[in-house]
Amino acid sequence: MKKLAFIILLLATLVSLSSLKALSQIITETDHIFDSEITVSPEIENISQEDIEGIKKEILVALNFIPQILRIEQKNETKIKIVKQEICYLDKGVVILSISHIKERTAPIIHELTHTLTNHLHNSFFTEGLAVYFQERFGKTNSFPNYSETLDDLVRKHEEQLLNLSQLMNDNEIFGLLGTTHRRLAYIQAGSFINFLVEKYGEQKLGALNNSNALDYEKVYGKRFSELEEEWKKYVFERHLTKL
Repeated sequence: MKKLAFIILLLATLVSLSSLKALSQIITETDHIFDSEITVSPEIENISQEDIEGIKKEILVALNFIPQILRIEQKNETKIKIVKQEICYLDKGVVILSISHIKERTAPIIHELTHTLTNHLHNSFFTEGLAVYFQERFGKTNSFPNYSETLDDLVRKHEEQLLNLSQLMNDNEIFGLLGTTHRRLAYIQAGSFINFLVEKYGEQKLGALNNSNALDYEKVYGKRFSELEEEWKKYVFERHLTKL
């Protein structure tokens, strides 16, 4: 009887070891797993622990500060995947980062993490504005669309090409026109507008706007969006002149 029990235990152990080996092969053939948050596509060989630590530091900043500002529940973790392709984006809750952007220190890590936290992914003007604003405020990389140049400076520099904010607020398509000047300006203006809202009205109202059911600017700020747009223009252009 004892011999039979021993044989069963031995077989169970062998099956277990075989399963672990198979799982190890699956992991090796798909992604390199650094920890519970970051995975790396198998074709990438030039990722360093320094790169990983830099990403983790930005994750920590995003998860510690952004939920407080937006008055939302803090997330315990997020998922990052590093790939060989040339763009960074959000895919079903997973932040996809390009290895070339990481190496060049242009990966918009906080930008993409912001998209995992916002309540209004259906409105590109607001969500991209938040992402650009938080990337500029907390990020450590020279990322699209401003590459470390001040958003308001870029708005002034491209004054003749600016788009109407009321149009941008209702036009999600322009934010998806990869490689175009219109798209870059849309991102810059959206980020500059969020910066204006925070500077003039404070973080608490921005959080209230994010948590409103339908981005009700008038209810939160007591002014129509068109009025806020005119205030933004004065803030960016007239305030700059008074400083000179």
